[in-house]
Amino acid sequence: MSRALACAVILLCSSAPALSGVHLWRVEEVFSNADGTIQFIEMATCCGSTSEVFTGGQVLRSNANSFTFPANLSGSTLNKHILLATAAFAALPGAPTPDQIIVDHFFSTDTDTISFSVYDTLIFASGALPTDGVTSLNKDPNDATDTTFTAPNSPTNFADQTGSVNAAGGPPAVPDGTGGTTPMTVAALTRDGSSLRVSFDVASCTNAADHHILFGQRSGLPTAVGGTFAPLGSVCRIGNAVPYDWAGVPEPTDGSSLIWFLVVTTDSTGVEGSWGVDSAGNECRGPGNGGASGTCAVVKSVANKCGLV
Repeated sequence: MSRALACAVILLCSSAPALSGVHLWRVEEVFSNADGTIQFIEMATCCGSTSEVFTGGQVLRSNANSFTFPANLSGSTLNKHILLATAAFAALPGAPTPDQIIVDHFFSTDTDTISFSVYDTLIFASGALPTDGVTSLNKDPNDATDTTFTAPNSPTNFADQTGSVNAAGGPPAVPDGTGGTTPMTVAALTRDGSSLRVSFDVASCTNAADHHILFGQRSGLPTAVGGTFAPLGSVCRIGNAVPYDWAGVPEPTDGSSLIWFLVVTTDSTGVEGSWGVDSAGNECRGPGNGGASGTCAVVKSVANKCGLV
């Protein structure tokens, strides 16, 4: 009887490595933009584990969706990560290549429970998940309390590629008065127009970290619809407080007696927003990269349509 019992104990102990090959993965970081089309979930190993390779057939779940891992991993899993993300995330500049693609809206942006098999869970309540396009919800894989915290997103894949993305949709245009917004207005503070009071809508759109004035003269206007504007100069970083009093408005030098100007935004990364559209619906373009001004910003994005419609 003693010999049989000893044999049984040996068999039970021998089965332990198979059970220990996946249970030390933790849900470490979740990220979403506001509409749920750009999302990622990052898992990480805890506890100095080196052989958590048996992921094949394991399931990652939210309240509405699930993903089954198709195969096991290979190699050491010490300090490793698995990155699951939507296709739109994978297309963003700065995004490391996801290890697995998940469907859009894999988890709710309001409240959800994300679990890996029976081994780990990340729960967030309404308002806890950032949706500003740059901040993620995190927890330390080695923290047994599962305390969550927010931080700039830092997706990392199994190959140790890491990065950070901006899914905020780009800076908005300055509203033109359509769609219930307030149009820009200007009033002369001096008889000669050398000082102007400029008012513009800062309440209707989000993601505008700063505003800038771009100005030019008649010779800098496009010669045809869809052409390029050639600014004469700019007043960068005028802030978000309105109205803005613009002193030292320049005189035209081309003999036209005409000065045109517009107000544009930049987001927190310094990307410039839309200049508005012309009569044919074409984006008004500057001489810089991608139609940017080249002065207050060198990169432009027109992805955010707020202020235009």
